[in-house]
Parts: sequence; structure tokens; C-alpha cells
Amino acid sequence: MQKTTIEWTGSSFLSALLGPELQAKRQALIEHPLWRAIESGQASLGRLQVFALQDAWLVQHSPQLEALLLAHAPDEAAHRTLSAKHDPKSVFAGQGSLQHFGAGIGLTPSDFEHITPLAGCLTLTSHFYYALLRHGFVGMLASLSASESVFIAICQRVGPALQRHYHLTDEQVAFFPLHDHLEESVNGGEAALLERLCQTPAEVEALKLVVSQTYDCEKLFYDTVWQAGLRT
Repeated sequence: MQKTTIEWTGSSFLSALLGPELQAKRQALIEHPLWRAIESGQASLGRLQVFALQDAWLVQHSPQLEALLLAHAPDEAAHRTLSAKHDPKSVFAGQGSLQHFGAGIGLTPSDFEHITPLAGCLTLTSHFYYALLRHGFVGMLASLSASESVFIAICQRVGPALQRHYHLTDEQVAFFPLHDHLEESVNGGEAALLERLCQTPAEVEALKLVVSQTYDCEKLFYDTVWQAGLRT
């Protein structure tokens, strides 16, 4: 069987394997009105606050999700690939905490202690667990990596805009550029791991399905943040 070759460009996620339709779906997430509003400086502080709190909910679940994924790694090579993100991700509990961003947009530490997740946030969080239940290790890895790859690209765009339009400090926006340190692990190592584990047409189709579902859940997350922001 001929093996599909994946090229890591630093800005794409499994583009050769997933095909143009899913790549277009991924790009639509990056171009979502929420991010375009931030890039243009037209997003209200209320909308930024909603995003900060909802994303903090996801970040709070990240250690549990990563531990669950590691526990289901099929071999030592997969375990090493996943472990490569440990140090880059550890900064989000300190230097890269969303609470620094929150302080710049009018939130307090107490606000982060009492987060009520919106429907989109709950859906995306639940989807990661569902992907493991329905598709096993590959499904959970594909869902988490697909989501992170999208958000890495978004951070590269909105981080500078937050400083330009909202006059935030380096410390307050550190959460966004620090995602650059995850890019090689996600778009490189984890994408290559998925390529290794998805060899048959049936496995590739299952991968496409879970990535497509992830993008749908990601869009719902952005949509509910956007809609909630209209009411603030």
C-alpha cells in the first residue's frame, strides 16, 4: 500500500491527507467574524471578556484531556510525541495565563473561578471525550490536534491586533504568541503520528470524519461567543 506523504508547512494541518474541503472548513474558522472583529479593533470589551472566560474553561480541561490521551497512547513513540507539548503548555498556568489577558480587559481573578460555559464551549469540550469513546486514541488525538492547529493560526493573527487596537501589554497578550511554541508539535509531530496510524482508506475516512466534526464544534464555540458578545 502506498503511503500518503504529509508536508508540514508550519501553517497547515494534514492538508494532503484531509483534502481541500476540510482545509476550506479550517480556513473559515480562522476567518470567523469573531476574529475579524478583533483584527479590525471592532470587538467590544464585553465580547473579549466572553471569549476569555469561555476559552479559560477549555484550558482548565486541557491537563485532564492530555493525561487521558497519554494514557491511551499505543506505543512509546506516540507517548514521546505527545510529551513534547508538556513544557510549552505548562506556561499557560503562569506566564501565559488567560487571567493576565483578563486583567487587561476588565476581568478579575474571581471571574475565572465562576465560569458558566456556553453551549458551544460545552459541545467542544464534550466532543474531545466523545472522540476517544467513539474513535479511540486516533480520534481523540485528531480532534485535539485539529482544534489546536486552528487556534494556533488564530493566535498568530489576533495577538498583534490586541496590542495594536486595545493597547494591551506584552504580559497581557502573552497567552497568544506563546501558542507559537506548540506549532511544531501539533502541525509537525502529531500530524506525522496521525499519518502513521491512519494507513487504510477506512482509517483515513474515520480521521476525516472526526476532524470535520471537530471543526463543526469549533464553529459552534465561536458562534456562541459571538452571539453572547452581542448582548454585552
